[in-house]
Amino acid sequence: MSLSNEDKLAITELSNSQMRSLDNHDVEAWVGAWVPDGKFVATYGTFAGHDAIREFIQGHIAAGKEDGVRHLLTNYIVDGHGDRGTARCAVTKLQVEKPPFIIATGIYQDVVVRTAEGWKFESRQLDIDHGVFARAEVEAAANGAANG
Repeated sequence: MSLSNEDKLAITELSNSQMRSLDNHDVEAWVGAWVPDGKFVATYGTFAGHDAIREFIQGHIAAGKEDGVRHLLTNYIVDGHGDRGTARCAVTKLQVEKPPFIIATGIYQDVVVRTAEGWKFESRQLDIDHGVFARAEVEAAANGAANG
């Protein structure tokens, strides 16, 4: 049986709530969006299980990479049957405490499962668009030329 509209909305809310918890630096809420053996895959590496996911995000936040930012999620496509589903959405990471600018964009690709606590990520993959890296390369080259 295909997912109901209520299930699709709950999966979308899982994703949105997880990003809000990241913006608020709420590590436990961010980690709690996964099943205990869930997996987060990103440019930064692959992190399996709550402990590895927690260690990654704590370090990411401690390094200041989430200071003054807001994540916007759009263009959801949610599908599935029964107690399993997939979701795909676009993410835009904005700097909002300084004059606003786009930090990065990308795509989340998720596999979700229904649990006794509601929908959770079995896996969440973040594919960051190349533009953020291209900008960093241009800035590094400009800084190298200015210093050299």
